[in-house]
Amino acid sequence: MKIETHTQLSILHLARFPEAFQAGDMQTRYPAVLALHGHGSNERDLIELAPLFQDNLLWISGRGPYELAPGSYDWYRFKQLGRPDPVFLEAALQGLDQFIGELLDAYPIDPQKFFLLGFSQGSMISMSYTLTRPARVSGVIAQSGYIPGESGLQVDAQGIKGKPFIITHGLEDPVFPVDTGRRTRDTLLGLGASVAYHEFHMGHATSRESLAAVRTWLDGLI
Repeated sequence: MKIETHTQLSILHLARFPEAFQAGDMQTRYPAVLALHGHGSNERDLIELAPLFQDNLLWISGRGPYELAPGSYDWYRFKQLGRPDPVFLEAALQGLDQFIGELLDAYPIDPQKFFLLGFSQGSMISMSYTLTRPARVSGVIAQSGYIPGESGLQVDAQGIKGKPFIITHGLEDPVFPVDTGRRTRDTLLGLGASVAYHEFHMGHATSRESLAAVRTWLDGLI
C-alpha cells in the first residue's frame, strides 16, 4: 500500500491506508493507529511496522515538531533526557490534542477504535496523553517507554479505569531498564487501567515477538 506524506495539518505526517480504502470515501470508517516516534527519530520510523499488523488498519505516523538535526526530531523540548519539564510536556500534549482532532476530521477513522502507538519518547507521550485525555483514545501500545511521574500530569482517574494498554519492554534495555516498564505497569494497574504487560529478551527496541504480542492484543479490540 502506498504511503503518502501530508503537510496540511498542524503536524507533518505520513498516512498509510488499508487495502480496501477507496479514495474519496469518508463513509467507511477504519480502526486507526497514530504512531509517535522516539527521541531523535522521525515519521518514517514506526510506519514501517504497518505490514506486520492487521490489513484493515489506517496508519498515521507523525513527525515531532522540534528539529534536533536534519531527519532527527523530538515531541517536546527538554532540559534533561528522561525527565520532561512539566511546561514543555503539557505544550506537547496540547499540540497532540489539536492534531488528533484534525485527524478525526480529515481521515475516515473510527473514533471508537483509535489507538496510540509509541516507542520510547513516543511511548511516554502516548501514555501521558491518554492519562490526561482518555476519552480521545481507545487504547495505547507503549513500547520501551515510561510514565513521567514527576511531571505533574492531571490524570483523569475516572476516565482511565478499564482503558486498554499493552506495554512491551526489553529485559536488556540500556536506556530505560526493565524496572521502568514494571513501574509503569504497576502505576497503570493502580489507576484501574486494563494492562497487558510483556517482557522480551531485547534492548531498547522492538522485536518480531513483541510486535506479535501487540498484534494479538489488537485482535481483541478491533
